[in-house]
Amino acid sequence: MYQVQKHRAGTERKIRKHGWTANYVYGEGEEDHIDFAYTIAFSDLRAPELIVFSLDPMLVNFVFWELFERAKAGRKLEDGFVFRPRDPELKGFECTLRSATKPETWSKYVFDAKGYSMHKGRGDKPPVMQIVWPSAENGKYPWSPECPATVIESQPALYETAPVSSRPVFGCRT
Repeated sequence: MYQVQKHRAGTERKIRKHGWTANYVYGEGEEDHIDFAYTIAFSDLRAPELIVFSLDPMLVNFVFWELFERAKAGRKLEDGFVFRPRDPELKGFECTLRSATKPETWSKYVFDAKGYSMHKGRGDKPPVMQIVWPSAENGKYPWSPECPATVIESQPALYETAPVSSRPVFGCRT
């Protein structure tokens, strides 16, 4: 029990300091595990929490920070939103936000975000957006027939279908 209390205290301390935090979940030694990361406390800004699979933690942290700043400025994070960082070191990278609606989102992945939402009196299913990235090889997203199987397998689809229409592309300032 002490470890759980220590973890929660650390989470609360990070949220007080930065306005949010993230959990990075690694599957060391687990054959079928896919690494992922998700945010906690974006909901304090009335924004959805975010989850992403199989990306480098430094890139994940950059994207989380940029999207946090966007939400903090009152701009919406919505289904189909395409993010391309303006940082020249990340030229060519993009990702798309998708509404995570499948039940495993809350039962298997965003456990601390769920607990935080319940602690704040917001219920056990905070809104969640999945950050989905395309193939570096051909730029195709997992919902495209031309997307390589390795890209599809690297990021479980917590969303239901392909986007209905494309949304405007936004670059965030660094």
